[in-house]
Amino acid sequence: MRFFRFSIAVFALVCLAGWFLLRQPYSPTQELQAVSYTAFNVVVPDSIAGFSLAQAARGWEGVTASTFNPASGLLVVSHTAKITERDLLGHLQILSSKPVSKKNFPEPVGAKCPVPQAALANLPNWLLGTGIIMGLTFVLLSIAQKKSHTLELSA
Repeated sequence: MRFFRFSIAVFALVCLAGWFLLRQPYSPTQELQAVSYTAFNVVVPDSIAGFSLAQAARGWEGVTASTFNPASGLLVVSHTAKITERDLLGHLQILSSKPVSKKNFPEPVGAKCPVPQAALANLPNWLLGTGIIMGLTFVLLSIAQKKSHTLELSA
């Protein structure tokens, strides 16, 4: 019984130490809205017009940043969920004299992590919960053993 209690106590401490090491401290950036990036193929007469288009996009509600690459003709817009890709495309069509299309990048190929991202993100919470449960189990077993030991002595 002692070995079992000792094992539970060690396991609880290891879980709590793992939680402490994996937890992330609070950061003010956690309160920021999530952003998405959308790239558009734009045809402009010169790079000044492309940069002007990017500057105009920065003023739209929901757009956090935009930039134009004159070498590739891509206009990349960083935006929150307040504005959709369809809205962005519509606004760009109004400002551009040539057709604007969304750039679709090929899906990356190669090895991917076999562990889901959600599981990795929840690992600290699992360790904390397991550590607390094992710690409580240790305490309850210790109390139960003391009570049974006290009953044996009194009998």
